[in-house]
Amino acid sequence: MQENNPNSAASQQQNSAPSGKSVGFPCRNCGHLMRFSPACGKLRCDYCESESDIDSQQVEAPEYLYYPDDDRYDAPDWEDMGSRTFSCPACGADIMTDAEDMTSTCPFCGSHYVAELAPSQKIIQPETLMPFRITQEDAVLRFRNWVKKRWLAPAKFRKTRHTITPSGIYIPFWTFDASLTTSYTGYGGRRRVERYTVRVNGKTQVRTRTVTDWYPIHGNRHLDFDNIPCAASSRIDRKLLQKTGPYSLKVLNVYNPAYLAGFFSERYSIGLRDGFQQVRIQMEARMENHILHSCGYDTYRGMSYRHHYDQVRFKHILLPLWLSSYSYRKKVYQLMINGETGQVAGKAPLSPLKIALLAALGILASTLFILFVMWVASL
Repeated sequence: MQENNPNSAASQQQNSAPSGKSVGFPCRNCGHLMRFSPACGKLRCDYCESESDIDSQQVEAPEYLYYPDDDRYDAPDWEDMGSRTFSCPACGADIMTDAEDMTSTCPFCGSHYVAELAPSQKIIQPETLMPFRITQEDAVLRFRNWVKKRWLAPAKFRKTRHTITPSGIYIPFWTFDASLTTSYTGYGGRRRVERYTVRVNGKTQVRTRTVTDWYPIHGNRHLDFDNIPCAASSRIDRKLLQKTGPYSLKVLNVYNPAYLAGFFSERYSIGLRDGFQQVRIQMEARMENHILHSCGYDTYRGMSYRHHYDQVRFKHILLPLWLSSYSYRKKVYQLMINGETGQVAGKAPLSPLKIALLAALGILASTLFILFVMWVASL
């Protein structure tokens, strides 16, 4: 786990963090606004195609101590990430952008109505991020291929592959390091097979049975956890997000608003306390599983655990995601692509007609098979 160093590269470039003013990147050649291009990793002008380097280093993200017992942390607070924050009344997402023009479509639910909010309160601001590696063109192709393979989806949904345009959004994440010490008590059981005799119809028979011998157990175990992630967004489908695969978390880029040019960024809606509560469930489950495996008994009962956390540290980072939403019968379906690796995950609506036809074909096939078996048996 990394100690926070005020002289680190990330700390030295803290002035790269947004100051609360709207940030634009005009092209030096033609004056049009430039956007970040995942293809070249630079700012690029769509009008004259000129490019500009981004001043940012790759570093290990700075970590800050967190005290879960009283919800305190030693990270500084900064102003919000830019002066343009938008709220979607349909799903409640708060979206930030540094671009001069904000699309009227919410990337989470597809709603066409967003309202600009006044600058919000101070928040814990990310100091590092993973820039987009997958271009929008590549994301569109991956989405189209995924939608095309959804054979049981309604025809209307499958036709969206021709018009689908995913939005690039940086999702806020917490990652936690922690030292966990757990004391435990309970009973461990060892199974064994014993032989016994019974009298059946006047005769002696030998039989076997499995019995469990129980032993009291107690002890302490220690585990260190590193970079356990938690998406700090309440608007995202978390199970779906996990299916897009892991991100590289060790080495990230120092935050520079140029990486957000042309993209969205969601403000975190799950705070440190709630985020840590989510990852501690994972940590404690892994610890309890470790205890059960290390004790070496066949079975357990009456297990009781007491967990103690020390040196809890956190990072607040932004990770890239291509996101598209589709509304069908008043339900929103999200399609996602990992903006680093290109892994696709999504949910598609099912066509009742196609499901009924598939069931009918299954019944027909079963009936024909039964008739065939009966015919063969009658020969």
